[in-house]
Amino acid sequence: MPLLHADRSLFAWEWLRRDRDYRVAAERALGAGRDRNPAQPCEEPGRWGLHAFEPPWLSAPEARPVWRAEILLCVLDVEAQPSDGEDVFDLNRIDALSTLVDAADGCEHLLICDGFRVIRIDVVSGTIAGGPVALHYRLAGLTSAERSALTLRRLLALWRTGRFCNALHPVETRAKRWILMLRACDALAVGAHQRDVAAVLLSAEANGPRWRSRCPSLRSQVQRLVKGARRMANDGFWELLR
Repeated sequence: MPLLHADRSLFAWEWLRRDRDYRVAAERALGAGRDRNPAQPCEEPGRWGLHAFEPPWLSAPEARPVWRAEILLCVLDVEAQPSDGEDVFDLNRIDALSTLVDAADGCEHLLICDGFRVIRIDVVSGTIAGGPVALHYRLAGLTSAERSALTLRRLLALWRTGRFCNALHPVETRAKRWILMLRACDALAVGAHQRDVAAVLLSAEANGPRWRSRCPSLRSQVQRLVKGARRMANDGFWELLR
C-alpha cells in the first residue's frame, strides 16, 4: 500500500482527484494529452486550493499537488537573496524532488516531495530558480511559527543528509483507515453494495447468508466506513490539510 506512508496532503489529493468537477476542470486546462505538462497556473485557486492544476490521472506517489498556504498550513515563507558565500540553497541539488510553480501572485511556490513525504516553501521575495541563494526565513506568531519551524527542521534535515528524516515525517496513525475509505469510495462509485464492501475490505463473513443479523458488528463497521467515505468525498477531505 504506497499510501500507508504518505503525507496527509497526498491523501487529500487522492480525494480531490476523484472529484468529478475537478477532473473536468483539470483536464480542460491541461489538455487531452496525458503527458506531464509544465505547471499551469490554476484558473480557480480558491475552489481547488492549488497553485497549479495537477493531472487527475496521477495518483500518489507520482502526483505532485502544490497546495496553497491558506489550505496547507505547514508552509515555510522564505526570502531569497543573492550570496557569494557557501551557506546557500541551490535548487539543482534537489531538482529530482522539486516542483516549482511561479504563480500570478508574484511568488515562487516550491514543493519538495519523494512521493510520500512533503516539504512546502513559498519564496515571497527573490527567486530560487536562477542559482544558489541565501535563504532568510520568515517566522511569526506562536502556533503558526511552530508549524513553520517544523517545516524548517524538515528542510534542514533533508539538506544535511540528502533524504527525508523519518522521525520528522511520522506515519499517519489513521492512514489505514483513510485507505479503507478511499477503497470504499471507489467501490461505491462502480455500484458496489455495503455487503460487497464489507466482504472485500473487512471480512469474508459478509459473503454468508443473513450476514447482517449474524455479524452485527461487521454491519456496523461497514456502515461507519461507508458513511466516512461519503463524508470525505463530500468535501470532508479538506480537514486533512487543516
